[in-house]
Amino acid sequence: MRRALLVLLLAFPAAAQTLTEAIDRAVANPKLDRAIWAIDVEDDAGNVLYSRNAATLVMPASNRKIFAAASIINCLGTDHRFTTELWLDGNGNLVMRGSGDPSLGGRWAYDRDTVFASFVSAVRARGIAEVNDIVADVSQFDRVTLPGTWKIGNLGADYAAPVDALAYNENVVGVAVEDCARPVVATDPNFIDAVETVTCGPGEPDAKIDVVSDENVVRVTGPMTKKFTDLPAVASPGLYAAQALRDALRRDGIKVRGALRLNIAPVAWRERIATIESPPLWQLLTVMLKVSQNLYAEMLFKATAGNYRGAWILERDFLTSEVGIDPAEFRFVDGSGLSSDDLVTARAIVSMFRWMNAPQRRGLDWLMLATPGEEGTLSKRLLPLAARFRGKTGTISGVNALSGIVRGNNGGYRYFAVVLNHSIADWAAATKAIDDVVAAVSDF
Repeated sequence: MRRALLVLLLAFPAAAQTLTEAIDRAVANPKLDRAIWAIDVEDDAGNVLYSRNAATLVMPASNRKIFAAASIINCLGTDHRFTTELWLDGNGNLVMRGSGDPSLGGRWAYDRDTVFASFVSAVRARGIAEVNDIVADVSQFDRVTLPGTWKIGNLGADYAAPVDALAYNENVVGVAVEDCARPVVATDPNFIDAVETVTCGPGEPDAKIDVVSDENVVRVTGPMTKKFTDLPAVASPGLYAAQALRDALRRDGIKVRGALRLNIAPVAWRERIATIESPPLWQLLTVMLKVSQNLYAEMLFKATAGNYRGAWILERDFLTSEVGIDPAEFRFVDGSGLSSDDLVTARAIVSMFRWMNAPQRRGLDWLMLATPGEEGTLSKRLLPLAARFRGKTGTISGVNALSGIVRGNNGGYRYFAVVLNHSIADWAAATKAIDDVVAAVSDF
């Protein structure tokens, strides 16, 4: 009996050392020597199997989204649906009121031309042939449409779109410019106007696109080669949704005589005539987590309170009291992880995944998280682990991360967080090292 116990005691350190050696070997890439690794690996019982800077605050990039997702579910419930409402104000104006649905006219709308079909039908049913103004009511959110910690260089990009209570087409517009000598600018959707002052230039296109706030006019300037394309964010999401509604009404023969305008203060409108419901929250969170969609993260997070400060307070209380994370181990300043001022420890990430993988939550969370081989950020990574690994990636300048849950070949789970900070190596080198770590973690 004593001999058998001795064999078991000797075997456990040997297995642990094997994992340690495998992870150390995976991260020992000379290109990554000057970067900072934060790694934590734990088993079902909470035993730490590997640790490197696990209690150090690091930038998580989109690993931040798992904390936001859990807080959003805690506040709103998995089956919550956001409503976009159409009202009559009694003065010949139509009012579209948003509540934070990021999916309106986006990837869930397989035919954008039919997004507002129910609104148009409701107007027709009341015998209305022409309307005055279209009012975009965004009063359910405050006027902070961009987190103040986002880098200026990111603003205007499709991954840094402004956040408001109304959105359309994920708040981006497709732009293509053909022939720099005689330029023609095409926009998608085509109701967005564009102006250009481009010139022909050698080499790579260096044209600049921005979207100015007067009804989201696209402006293209600078030198370009023969063709130039981009996907910029709009300046005013509320007006963008109103433009889309106006276009739908006009195509159905309903005249819009007046202006498009925003309403930012709560109003008791006269008569609600139609409502568009979003997919249930868990489906929206699937896009947020699998595809790592920043606008979804920001809008859903902000919808928990209508403003960032309130959402952060709700999240902090949830993470500390419900999940049990030390408040000194995280600081979040947006909802998506785009900000380099977001900080969290690898140990806190593991705690979050352990909470998500509790039996009463496991099924839904495994459905929403990124899966190797499926649509999303793991579509071409770690394919042999598709049946037993779910995780979340994270990538911003200088940061590459992957964290998640692995089910063992014979049962049980491991939880891990691998976050690389201050890296100037190419993306491929960082990704290979991280995937090698995950492969080692999953070997049980």
